[in-house]
Amino acid sequence: MKPTRAVMVAAVVFALVYVALDLNKLYALRYGADTGTFVQWLVGEAHGRGSWNGAEYRPHLQVHDSWVLLALVPLVALLPYAQTLLVVQVLAIAGAALAICVFARECGATPRAASAVGIAYLISPSAQGIAYGNFLENVFVPLLAALGAIAVRRRALVPALIVAQLLLGLKEDEALFLLWLGAACAVWWDRRIGCAMAGLAVVNGVAFVVVERSVGAHPSLPGYALHVDDPLAKLAFFVALLAPFAFAPLLLRWRLLLAAPLVAELTLNRPWAYPIARIGTHWTAPLVIATALAAAYVVARRPVFATPMLACAALCALFFNDTVLKLGRYPFVVDRTAYAHAVALRGAERTVVVPRVQEGVYVVAASSPHVLLAKYDPRETGYCPAYDRDPRAFLASLGIGTMPAGITLCGGVPVRR
Repeated sequence: MKPTRAVMVAAVVFALVYVALDLNKLYALRYGADTGTFVQWLVGEAHGRGSWNGAEYRPHLQVHDSWVLLALVPLVALLPYAQTLLVVQVLAIAGAALAICVFARECGATPRAASAVGIAYLISPSAQGIAYGNFLENVFVPLLAALGAIAVRRRALVPALIVAQLLLGLKEDEALFLLWLGAACAVWWDRRIGCAMAGLAVVNGVAFVVVERSVGAHPSLPGYALHVDDPLAKLAFFVALLAPFAFAPLLLRWRLLLAAPLVAELTLNRPWAYPIARIGTHWTAPLVIATALAAAYVVARRPVFATPMLACAALCALFFNDTVLKLGRYPFVVDRTAYAHAVALRGAERTVVVPRVQEGVYVVAASSPHVLLAKYDPRETGYCPAYDRDPRAFLASLGIGTMPAGITLCGGVPVRR
């Protein structure tokens, strides 16, 4: 089995569009500190400085068990820029569509039905939101999880365990998910693969705890509570997650309980500085790919869902998108002078502390070990609007028409004086 031509074409188009949009966002200095964290960590590893970075003020490997990302060190050593990681991120999200398509065909889907679910994933607000967001460990979860699903479907023990180990090396919480899913696989599908996967998860989880305790490190542990904060918002999130797939996963009925840990992580979290259950973020990546794989399984048995999936995904992308592709939004207007100043900081020979409100500058300049990001201050002001809704300003920045009078730029967004 291989991905259909339609999905391969769609993945290429997706990659081209989101590489362009991500670069526009980067040049407008709108990326958050997380992308800079990984640039500085991986560049530091390439130069023998370890994983310390100036956004977390400690080694990143003490924050999360993300050793698999060390595989990117040679690439970042060659191209030590945020652009490198953003291209990798988009390719990883696009590549997952190919694996979803193959999984659907392994489950018995027709080429048309497999194409529909792969394309629906690509144009869903979830996949687009992750591709347009910060570079983080979980951008690789959809691709690896889909490849793992293919291996398990084929009852291929060694490939399944290789993919499982790669997932476990992305972040420590993957151990909990794989322990749960491994146990379920052992009971209902393949005892050998399931038990091996669960055992691998236990070994990795114990090793993480032992190493962290031995070096006196304190990983990043979000708070949870036995109540649902803002339940209507969480309900809307799950509706928006299922809608691009025409709600097909609901036909799994009781088997939806297999996603219980993924759902719990997003519904029982305590309030943070931003809504972590937003539909397209690194937090939602595991549940996004679980939903896509469930839809692939259903469409293999009910190909009638193929056309509704495409229609629903397109409507959701246009009206419920976290990215610039939502109707009424436009790419950022790039301030070339501000970007050039950020690039110049890469050559800093003395410590430079970038204010938190200018974290996009830190992202661009993070390849320098001397550039730090100021610690979070809840009293700090000066944050810019999230999106550009002024078509005239964007077109004028491309040399089409004139810039509207009486506006200034705030983080690439035209603002009336």
